Amino acid sequence: MAKIAVTLGVLGLLLSQADWTRLIERLAHASPELLALGFAVKAMTIPFAAERWRMIGKAVGVRLSAWLSLRLMMASLFFGQVLPGALGGDLVRGWLTWRNGHAPTAVATALVLDRLAALAGVVILMFVGLPHLVTVIPWPLAAAVLAMTGCVGGGLVALVQVDRLPWVAGLAHPLAGRLRALSGNLRAALTHRGALEALGHSIAVHLCTIAATLVFAAALSIPIHPLDALAIMPFTITAMALPISLAGWGVREGSMVAGFALFGMVGDDALLISLLIGLSVTLMALPGGLAWLSLPTRPEPHQS
Repeated sequence: MAKIAVTLGVLGLLLSQADWTRLIERLAHASPELLALGFAVKAMTIPFAAERWRMIGKAVGVRLSAWLSLRLMMASLFFGQVLPGALGGDLVRGWLTWRNGHAPTAVATALVLDRLAALAGVVILMFVGLPHLVTVIPWPLAAAVLAMTGCVGGGLVALVQVDRLPWVAGLAHPLAGRLRALSGNLRAALTHRGALEALGHSIAVHLCTIAATLVFAAALSIPIHPLDALAIMPFTITAMALPISLAGWGVREGSMVAGFALFGMVGDDALLISLLIGLSVTLMALPGGLAWLSLPTRPEPHQS
């Protein structure tokens, strides 16, 4: 209920303050070709994310065919539209992968590693866009953003080293044992070539979202510099992944309106671009229901 309240509250606030005449005029004069291209570019996030899941599975011993991985990703996206943040869809994908006959420990490790790969990809893009961002925000705020980004990166490193900490190694609690095992499994998986390939696919997923933002802006004749999108969208993507709203709705809109305002974009324009991104995600999630129904009820032969 709290997540529904966040979603409806933020969206309701933004939509109530929007200039609907301006929004309708923007849409009426939008380029259909560029709108279609924006949807197509955003849809490319699915095959890249599916390959990331397949590569990560390969790194932890979960063998998936490219076709099965694509269907698993589409099904998780479908269910993720009504579940909080990105984590709900992740859990559905993990359950469906486990149901396909894979060990629960390996699937759990793959889920954590997949989320870490997605986060690592967005952190890399944060650092790339940070020099442009600091040109429009006060230095104390820029330092805080840099510190936050560094803490996220440091947390990723710490997670795969936690089992080597003396005070953790000495704990006898079963949860501590599972944490040590997870940390060790993650560290071992990171040495696999598939983990590096997964990071590349993760960056590609985020770049598709940034590119779709630019294409939608062009379709609506909204001026936006590519560096502006590179500076703002990684933070928006991170906010959307938080389990505080349904499928990122509300959080995405608020983040984009506040972020692009730093570069002088009118709030209504940022809101309209954000709504188009959200609509594209919803539309490309719908076939995931069919993908879910097509999944095998018995384990497929695991590929090497």
